[in-house]
Amino acid sequence: MLPKSRIFSSLLLGLGVALLVAGLVAPRFFHADGRLPLDLEATTWTLEDPEAQSRLNVDGRVLDVPVTRQLHLEVQAPADEEETTVRIGETTMRESRQDELDRLISAAVWNYRIDRVTGEATSPATLTDQLAAPTAEVDVDGLWLKFPTNAEQTTYDVFDPLLRESRPAVFAEELEMDGRTVYRYHQEIEPTNVAQLYAGLGNTTILSEEDGSTTQGYLFHSASRDIFVDQVSGMVVEIRASIDDYYGTADGEKREQVLAFDGGMPQEQIDALLDQAASISDVTVSQTIRWVIVGIGAVLALIGLAGAFGAFGGRRKAGSTTD
Repeated sequence: MLPKSRIFSSLLLGLGVALLVAGLVAPRFFHADGRLPLDLEATTWTLEDPEAQSRLNVDGRVLDVPVTRQLHLEVQAPADEEETTVRIGETTMRESRQDELDRLISAAVWNYRIDRVTGEATSPATLTDQLAAPTAEVDVDGLWLKFPTNAEQTTYDVFDPLLRESRPAVFAEELEMDGRTVYRYHQEIEPTNVAQLYAGLGNTTILSEEDGSTTQGYLFHSASRDIFVDQVSGMVVEIRASIDDYYGTADGEKREQVLAFDGGMPQEQIDALLDQAASISDVTVSQTIRWVIVGIGAVLALIGLAGAFGAFGGRRKAGSTTD
């Protein structure tokens, strides 16, 4: 019968090997790396400006009324471990006594696939613009509502849906919000002639001159944004934006205001997005735990292996002799 020390050593060896294997293969089965979850609950970013200016599409009058701009994200099938399909709906609506359709300034729906870790688009987007059909295919060449996991203090290209192009967002500062490390990135978009980027309804107009003549007008878009990103998950938790859209001449002279908007998000929505970010796995913590498990397993396996070969059996007592 084997000594108890060797039986115990064999058990230690088995336990150590099991922990070692579990720690090494865990990443294949458990993705604790902050990737975009498939079951998001906080999925809306609402920016409100109680003193916005917006142009009526019907007669060109500019109203001083509250305007709400909203982004809504849906994670959809097909999805796998690396990528998923997202649907982003964006609406800009004024508060007035008009019918809902007349209150609507703009609306669009974007469908495309993204990398769940980096947030980068892996397919062109199908764009459905409710005011400017038909459907279009657009390359989303930057990040939008999901930044890379473990975001860095650097510059990222961030997508602007009106331009249908990206512009740099520069790291500005590190903050703490509800116990989370949050990075603020600042994006500055100089006045840009949208009509030169793509053909679209509303990208041009007819401007009246003082002498009674008319000239071609072009839609110009400019924006200043602060984008607050949870550092671990890469999820956007707050947006502040100032937008100045106007019709101008070919050389950029401003003639007619289209949208003047300076908005931020309600605190309860920010809190919900921060709570959600906190529930997404922290890759640094998970990796530390995994390597601790691997280390404990290796130590136990070595102790068990040594014991199995009799390292802890002790010396055999010499037999006594009698006369």
